[in-house]
Amino acid sequence: MDTKNCIINHENYTDSSYDGLSQDEVRRLQEMAPELRDALLRLRRNIHSRQQEREQEAETRELNKLLGVKTPHDAVEERNAKNLQAAMAEQARRDREAVKKKFLCQQGLTEAGIPRLFHSATMENIIRQGLPEALEYPRMRICSYLENIEKCCDLGTGLILTGPCGTLKTTFACSIMLEAFAHGIEARFELVMSMLDRLVMLEKSNKDEYCRTMQKLCSVPILVLDDLGAEGHHADFVRSKLEQIIFQRHANGRALIITTNLSPAGLAKLYPGRIMERLRERCLVLEHNCA
Repeated sequence: MDTKNCIINHENYTDSSYDGLSQDEVRRLQEMAPELRDALLRLRRNIHSRQQEREQEAETRELNKLLGVKTPHDAVEERNAKNLQAAMAEQARRDREAVKKKFLCQQGLTEAGIPRLFHSATMENIIRQGLPEALEYPRMRICSYLENIEKCCDLGTGLILTGPCGTLKTTFACSIMLEAFAHGIEARFELVMSMLDRLVMLEKSNKDEYCRTMQKLCSVPILVLDDLGAEGHHADFVRSKLEQIIFQRHANGRALIITTNLSPAGLAKLYPGRIMERLRERCLVLEHNCA
């Protein structure tokens, strides 16, 4: 009797038990102990049956989707998706409330790097004190930024405030930070010269703190770099810190607010094209001039 007939005539099996098996696999099954062969074939049938059930369920779900019919499985998935969305929204709300609580106070503002002189530099206070007519256009554009600060933050849109000393560039930059805190968005203020000196010192003395500081500067939702260009021509390894921050923030879609006494042309002379290209892509330039 040949192998195939032996198998088909076996009292425990049917032709379907061997569907898809090669003759060599059939032969090896015949050489096994009956108990092991029975267990393997049962396992194979169960696996095949479960695969068919899953395929049938998938086809049914697809058909129901086309017909607009919701199955119990669809209802469960929809409920789980809504619960997950609600949980994420609640966590985001708590995170924003934590930011407000932490930074909307004197200690928090100082911790965020804002000089004490600018702790009350809200746009309302700036307008109340009066502005030169020449600064009305920058004020209007910054007010528009404040009205859409959450969207600007999500898109990584920033500003470059240029102009001579005394044109309220730093004041306006701090007003953006205060508005961010009011919306529960974290922000950080850094005087560029001091920041670069601190990074160089930390890299030499405390690698762990240096890495934490760089990570913070690259990831905080809004970073204010005050007085860019005043640092002058530093050594390449010092300038590379600034490049790294700008590159990482550009790649991560993080908003950057820059104040500088230099014109856009002056910045282009001082910084490599790769830096200026990234700044132009993400930042709107506002020229402050009281003349």
